[in-house]
Amino acid sequence: RRAMTVDQPLISKGNNIELTLDIELQSILQSELKKSVIRTNAKTANGIILDPHTGEILAMATYPDFDPNEFQKFPIEFYKNRTIADAYEPGSTFKVINTAAALESGVIAISDTFYCENGEYKLPQGKIVHDHEPHANISVEEIFIHSSNIGIMKMAEILGDNIIYDISRKFGFGMPSGIRLPGETPGKLRSLKQWSGISGRMVSIGQEIASSTLQIAMAYSTIANGGFVVKPYIVKSVGNSNLSASYPKVLRRIISPGTSEEILSMLEEVVVKGTGTKAYIPGFRLGGKTGTAEKFIDGSYSKHEFISSFASIFPINEPKYVCVVSVDSPVYGFHWGNETAAPAVRGVYSRIINDKV
Repeated sequence: RRAMTVDQPLISKGNNIELTLDIELQSILQSELKKSVIRTNAKTANGIILDPHTGEILAMATYPDFDPNEFQKFPIEFYKNRTIADAYEPGSTFKVINTAAALESGVIAISDTFYCENGEYKLPQGKIVHDHEPHANISVEEIFIHSSNIGIMKMAEILGDNIIYDISRKFGFGMPSGIRLPGETPGKLRSLKQWSGISGRMVSIGQEIASSTLQIAMAYSTIANGGFVVKPYIVKSVGNSNLSASYPKVLRRIISPGTSEEILSMLEEVVVKGTGTKAYIPGFRLGGKTGTAEKFIDGSYSKHEFISSFASIFPINEPKYVCVVSVDSPVYGFHWGNETAAPAVRGVYSRIINDKV
C-alpha cells in the first residue's frame, strides 16, 4: 500500500461553472416574489425570466428560499426549486395553446365569432361551465382578451381532441424540457386513450393538465420568437468549455410567424383592456395572460385555494424577455391572477426598465 505524500491532494481541483443567470434580474425576481407572498399571505411563489430566442435562463427563483451556507436552519421544503419541480393546472395561461392551434389550422380566423351562451354552457356529460362575465357573440380576439372559457371550448370542439393533444405535446407539455437540473417534473398530459368525452374542452382551458412554470415559459417563448420551440439552458460554461456556443437549440417549429404576430397582438390587448390590466406599465408595450386555477385537492377542486399566475412577454413588439410568475394559495380576494401574479410581473419589468432599458 503506497503512502500518501504531503503534496498529493485528497481532492483534485474542479472547474469553474458559469451560469446564464443575470444577478440583477435574479435579485429583482426574488424581491418581487417575496413582496407578492407577503402582500397576499400566500404559501409560496416561484418565477422565471428567460430569453425567448435562445432559451437562456436569466433568472429562476422561489420564495420562501434558503441560505445554502446554513441550509440546516431552514425547513426541507424550502430547498425545492418550484419553478421546475411543481406541476399545477395552468388555467387560463394555457388558452394561448388552443388559440394558436385554432389560428394555425386555417379553419378558424381571429375575426370569427362564437356564441358564448351568456356565460353558462352545459357540456355533453352534464358539467356546467361558466365565464367570469357573460358574453353573447364575440370574436376569437375578444374570447382571448376576456378569457372566455366557453369561447375557448367551442373552438376546441371544432379542432377536435387529436389536434388539442398534438399541439400540447408539440409545445412541450407532458415531457421534461431537458434543462438538466435535478427534480424537473414532466408535468401531466394524459394519453388520448385516457381522455373522457369532455377532456379536449377541459384541456383547452388549462384543466385536466399539469405543467411547471418553466414549461409555461417555454410555450410563451415559442409565441415570442415567431414559432420555434427552443431548448432551455442554465449552464453557460464549464472550465474552458463554452457551452453557450452550441445554443440556441431549435427543437421544432410549430406555428407560423403570422400566427405568432396575431397572438402577440392579443396578448398586448389582454394587458391594455382585458384580464391582465394590473400588469400595465404606461408608455411601454407588454403582453401577457392571467391564470386563476382551482387547486385539485383530495380528488376535487378547491373553492378556497388557487394557483394565481401570469405569463408575459416584454416588449411585445420586439420580445426580449419572457417572465412567468406563479403564486400558490394567496388569500381569497387576491386569488385572481390579475390581483397577485400580474402586479408581481409589473414590478419585475418596472425595475428592469429603470435599471436596464
